Amino acid sequence: MITTTMETAKTFILLGWRNLWRQKRRSLVVILSITIGVVLMLLQIAIMNGMITQMLENNISTKLGHISIAKKGFFDDMKLESNFFPDPSMLDRIRNEKNVVAVAPRVKAFAMIRSSETSRGVIVMGVYPDREKKISKINEYTLAEQGGRYLDDPASNDILISKSLAEKLDVSVGDKIVLLVHDEDSEMTNYGLTVRGLFQTPVRDYDNGVIYMGIKRLQEITGLKDNVSEVMVITTNKNVVDSVKPRIVKSVADDNLEILTWKEMAPFLLSAIAMIDKQMIVFYFIVFITIIFSIANTLIMSIMERFHELGVMKSIGTRPSQIFFIIMFEAMNLGAVGLGVGVLISIAAVNILAIKGIDFSLFMEAMRQWGAGSIIYPLIYARDIVISVVVVEFTTLLAAVYPAVKAARIKPLEALHYI
Repeated sequence: MITTTMETAKTFILLGWRNLWRQKRRSLVVILSITIGVVLMLLQIAIMNGMITQMLENNISTKLGHISIAKKGFFDDMKLESNFFPDPSMLDRIRNEKNVVAVAPRVKAFAMIRSSETSRGVIVMGVYPDREKKISKINEYTLAEQGGRYLDDPASNDILISKSLAEKLDVSVGDKIVLLVHDEDSEMTNYGLTVRGLFQTPVRDYDNGVIYMGIKRLQEITGLKDNVSEVMVITTNKNVVDSVKPRIVKSVADDNLEILTWKEMAPFLLSAIAMIDKQMIVFYFIVFITIIFSIANTLIMSIMERFHELGVMKSIGTRPSQIFFIIMFEAMNLGAVGLGVGVLISIAAVNILAIKGIDFSLFMEAMRQWGAGSIIYPLIYARDIVISVVVVEFTTLLAAVYPAVKAARIKPLEALHYI
């Protein structure tokens, strides 16, 4: 019984394949339309994947980190008073946790930076220069122009500011600026600092509002002594934070401290990803409509051309269900060819484009606002291909239902007299 069923299915597939090439030109036009739809859909998905990945990595490598430890309430208002002493034994326990790559403290404070031309409100970030290299990419973003360099002494009067902020303040490397900041007693103090270097990150808002200096000097200015605002933790990758966080909570073992992952610190990123995922539905819908009309129109024309033939088949005993499945297999073959060619072209195109990336410099400011950077490196996942296969084949079979039912209901007597 099983053997007979398999032989019947094989016969239907072969008949569907043969019928597919009766009108080669028409079939090739449909295959081409499916191929173009699949390629456009997968390329768009790959570009969006690349943008999302870069947006996450850029935000994590500048301000977020993977996991942050701070005093309760600090994440709500980031007040200087919300500080704590980073116990060395606690830091050692965190470093020894599985999947933890680096740990480093930071001091954060709201401040005003002033030049001879103007002033700007900023967040001043106090860091250990060497440890910060393992936490963020600020050293990689530091520009070599004008003789600028990355920080090297946590107790010096040197600062790093962004290139865009330097232009607004009309300062350059080596110039003096004044930093006005509240200390722990809420008293305003001002200090003269030297611009050591300029940086430019892919995140525009970050560049406009953050400056860097040595943590020891900032602790001295603010009166925090050895206390810090937060401790940043970097894990092997951003996807393991949910499993690492519970272990860090146990290592910290302090109810006065709050531990958040990058997902909890930046829910706006997850919202942006969700919005982009919804946009993908639009592209699936466009491909859906293209395939529906292409397949249905082609099969209806094919049935009308074979009207007499189908009548003969029914006259000699072919059941309506068998004719139905022959048409369905014909559509399935049509979709499979277009899908296969489209997937192969898409994978090749993504691999080529991923080498140098796609330059979106024309939209640079918009891309930097999202934190994605102006060069996007397309990225395609196996799940994207699987979803494309399911969408295209499902749409193909759905489009074939009406023509197949129409063919199955042909009356032999009318078909035999059809001219």
